[in-house]
Amino acid sequence: MNSDFKEYVGCVHAHTIFSDGSGTYPEIIKAAQEAGLDYLLASDHMTLRGREKGFTGWHNDLFVSVGYEINDADDQHHYLAFGLDKILPSSYSHKEYIQAVKEKGALGIAAHPFEQRDINSSIAGFPPIPWGNLDYPEVEVIEIWNMMSHWLELTTVRNKYWNVVHPRSFSTFPSRHLLKWWDKANLERKVTGIGSVDVHATKITIFGFFTKAIFDYKIMFKSIRTHLLCNNELSKSADNSTTESTIFKLIHDGRTFISNYRWGDARGFRFWVEDGDRILQMGESGEMKHPVLKASLPEKGHCRIIRNGEVFQKGKATRLNLQVTPGIYRLEVLKGKHGWIYSNHIKILESK
Repeated sequence: MNSDFKEYVGCVHAHTIFSDGSGTYPEIIKAAQEAGLDYLLASDHMTLRGREKGFTGWHNDLFVSVGYEINDADDQHHYLAFGLDKILPSSYSHKEYIQAVKEKGALGIAAHPFEQRDINSSIAGFPPIPWGNLDYPEVEVIEIWNMMSHWLELTTVRNKYWNVVHPRSFSTFPSRHLLKWWDKANLERKVTGIGSVDVHATKITIFGFFTKAIFDYKIMFKSIRTHLLCNNELSKSADNSTTESTIFKLIHDGRTFISNYRWGDARGFRFWVEDGDRILQMGESGEMKHPVLKASLPEKGHCRIIRNGEVFQKGKATRLNLQVTPGIYRLEVLKGKHGWIYSNHIKILESK
């Protein structure tokens, strides 16, 4: 049953020349196609010009959805919104726009929620833009792993040139602080996690004469990816709103996992729980009497099963088949010291 899913691999959170990115839509779409993506969610700051110009839709085998990144008057509380045809009033506070996105049935994603920097060593000009507080019931999806934020958090005045030239080599794993918050939040309410690239391809000058983009689009599209597991194949004959609704629902429901392509192609990863004929997929919850946690990996990795926010079991494997008790479970897979795959949670309730 788990092998029957149609898997779509894409990237979330890309910026174009319509805000502070360096690429046009045709250039970015070409880069996404060359990187082998199935979908792309673009989100310029405070504008839907890409949507207005008709870039939402299929581009050969790539589906593009154009949303936008909202911020409040203080340039804080960045929030990705997908599925809106008009931008919200710029005067809205973050409480107002997360509520408005929810009421309009659009997909909202809290961007780089716990972003931080070491003020003594970080490079100038890129201050952190965290949320601080995510305890809003309308915040139902968050970025667990934002590639650009991750790069900025680990890039210092000493290693910046190496990290610019080798932009994917530094990547380790999502913030443990953020993962801890995520696990705790899911004990009380469902919060889905996605991965994002936050690509701008900002161009800088090195040594006064050499121009280099911090993370070229194609390179970024080969880093943090969000995989969607769909019951049916997306139809190119369907209207754009139908395709968007399907993608947004998969993300919102948590039928998705995150991977870092730098450490291997994660297509084919599956994580689920069985009890006889009863199956729970990622993002689902339900009662079970004799739950068996299962996973299938495309290749061997170091698995860490997380139960209720704590490491339950760990070890190298390509398959898992483990009798478990009620609780909230997710799976991390590492390659060496680098994070590779992060599932969403499955909540097993005690059978009454």
